[in-house]
Amino acid sequence: MGPSSHIPSNLSDGITAALSSLLDRGWQPADVVHLVRRHLTQRASRLALAAVAQHSRTTDAPHRAPLAWVAQLEALGVYQRSDDRIVGGHPDIVPRWAKAEKLHPDDAHDEAAEVYRVLAVAPSLEPIGTPPQQWGATNIGLAADTPLPDVDDKVLRTIRALLAKAEGTEFEAEADAFTAKAQELMTRHSIDLAMLAAAAHSPGGTPGVVAKRIHLESPYADEKSAFLATIAEVNGVKCVWSQWCGFNTLIGFPIDLQLTEVLFTSLLVQATQASNVATARDRRLSTPSFKRAFIVSYADRIAERLHEAHTHTNAQATAHYGSALAPVLASKQEAVDAAFHAAFPDVTYARQRSYNAAGWWAGRAAADRADLGTGAALPRPSKGG
Repeated sequence: MGPSSHIPSNLSDGITAALSSLLDRGWQPADVVHLVRRHLTQRASRLALAAVAQHSRTTDAPHRAPLAWVAQLEALGVYQRSDDRIVGGHPDIVPRWAKAEKLHPDDAHDEAAEVYRVLAVAPSLEPIGTPPQQWGATNIGLAADTPLPDVDDKVLRTIRALLAKAEGTEFEAEADAFTAKAQELMTRHSIDLAMLAAAAHSPGGTPGVVAKRIHLESPYADEKSAFLATIAEVNGVKCVWSQWCGFNTLIGFPIDLQLTEVLFTSLLVQATQASNVATARDRRLSTPSFKRAFIVSYADRIAERLHEAHTHTNAQATAHYGSALAPVLASKQEAVDAAFHAAFPDVTYARQRSYNAAGWWAGRAAADRADLGTGAALPRPSKGG
């Protein structure tokens, strides 16, 4: 971080300007709030949120930004669609934030300066949507960011409800049944959309490939990222971990991004529950090294099982669609690969570190019992073997 002399005299203006620069350099509102929370505090992230509100007000974002951007503002609580109102937003963001947080002026200045420093050193990102400097006068009639049919909302709601039931039950057989149905619905929906898109696809383009950022919280964000990457790979999605920023960028078709995110969310819950059970049985295992190893090993074994399920599902789909399916799936993957290499031409691949042996084997055993939606978890080993 730079010296204090680099801190602007008016921190409200400085933070607002730094935020505006980031949003024009590939960042999105939720990314910025997550970044400040990751490196500083929840309280500091509320100052970043106030800056987002001010930027949204001055740029008239609800009426000019891409629809996905507006949806982020709604999710952050900055914009209320029901009465078309921006919540918060004022040029004097620091004094108003300090008053709301009941901070002493000196403490408020120091914390606001840290927020400014984080925003000032943040790198440019590959845009995943239209930045503010390129917005038109209005977003009325603006098409959604995904040019091909997205996941059917009703199907997605049903899948999430099934996975929620799978996570909530104590009975493995019941969880298997719920997740199996969810997997069946999503897989068939993905294939049907791919065939529909192929029928409507004009030669020479790669419509449908989109990008999305998944924010990961500490602790064990690196290990969670590796977990997400294993699920993404099986589903034909490219995944890049930006450690300092604290998020993964996923590149793929909308249906596959949805499937990856839904599966990751559910399996991470299952992994966390399994880890908690293991450490509850033996408190000596309740260490960061054990938990890191548990997550990575769980993901490693899940990847093997997902590949098995993927092969089985493709065989069933081929029986239904015949020889027309293979070139469609190959074309999809080529489109994703091309978009990935265009966005991240200089990506580097991390080498796997060493992990706690007890956590590794406990995670692998728990992954064998995880429900992937294939109809059944693997049987528990007998005491003799």
